[in-house]
Amino acid sequence: MAKLSHAHPLLPLALAVALVPACQESSGGAGEGVAGDDDDALPTGPEVMANTVDNTIVPDFAAFADATEAMQAEIDAFCAAPSADTLATVQAQWRSLSESWNAVVPYNLGPLDDDFIVPKIILVESMRQRGENYINTVRESAGQAIEGEDPLDTDFIEGLTFNKVGLLALEVLVFEDSREGNSTDPADVLADFEARPRKCGYLRGINERLVATAAEVELGWSQSFQEGEAFRDTMLGTELPDGAEPVAALLIALQEHFVYLRDRKLDGILDAQLSGHFYPNVSAMLDAFERLLEQPDPEDEAGILDFMDAYGFDADAQTVRDNLAAAKAAAVAEDREGLSAAIGLLDGNVKREIPDALGVELGLTFSDGD
Repeated sequence: MAKLSHAHPLLPLALAVALVPACQESSGGAGEGVAGDDDDALPTGPEVMANTVDNTIVPDFAAFADATEAMQAEIDAFCAAPSADTLATVQAQWRSLSESWNAVVPYNLGPLDDDFIVPKIILVESMRQRGENYINTVRESAGQAIEGEDPLDTDFIEGLTFNKVGLLALEVLVFEDSREGNSTDPADVLADFEARPRKCGYLRGINERLVATAAEVELGWSQSFQEGEAFRDTMLGTELPDGAEPVAALLIALQEHFVYLRDRKLDGILDAQLSGHFYPNVSAMLDAFERLLEQPDPEDEAGILDFMDAYGFDADAQTVRDNLAAAKAAAVAEDREGLSAAIGLLDGNVKREIPDALGVELGLTFSDGD
């Protein structure tokens, strides 16, 4: 079996299995090793894409939907019996929910990118719209609702714009006293809920809307998207509705997320500050990215880096692994500058080494020099 090389014609990953046997021997690959003499042992393009979608992306969206429902249960328990302990449990659940979101936010295509004006992604993470922290907008909206007399029903909550809902709104509600001063002392936050019962009603409504959003996104991936087939099935085909090649669209979404994380957050405004959970959220995203590349579970499944190893791009695959390890270490160390640099390297890997190895043309021009 000959190995793929940079000189190989650009192939959709989903078609690679049909054309790999026709590859000619080349010295242009990034590595020397191939996964053995038995062609049947080599991972195929469709196999890797199916593993990527079915073992990582779809389960992680299901986990996010489950986390929103778990948050609802903890909110109900807290509101039924407000105490320091139940407040701490709600806050811990928000952190878990936020991590589950960060595992899927890089997949901004299909169900997350379902509308040109108000896509689902900004209903969860409002900052994704233009890198703006809407905390003051959230505070004003919550204050007016809590002090007002309008029923905090579904119609009221559904009428709130994207910059008043989602994870930021939940964080503000459960991590700070929404009265003057915005204290984050848990005793003050608890006293706020006890003094103003409508705050619990508003908190419930905000999370109920997030539950509905997460469920719609998860169903779009697993069952039906925009009255058509499951987006999972579309991703395993040869073309998305807009004509894009699925694997190229996935890589572009990942690359755009790295740019957003670096430019809008690390080099701009850190989010999740009230909860002190920015760096754990980045760690959760990097862990999910690693799962996508390596496919650790089930153990014998092939991932993108396995594909690269098998067809002679093992040196490039190792570079990706090294950069990912550096990013994970920087996140744990809360090294903002080091993390920004490592994310920049991963951005470069996703738009160059990985698509080159997979034989995918992203159709983008870059000049950032990273």
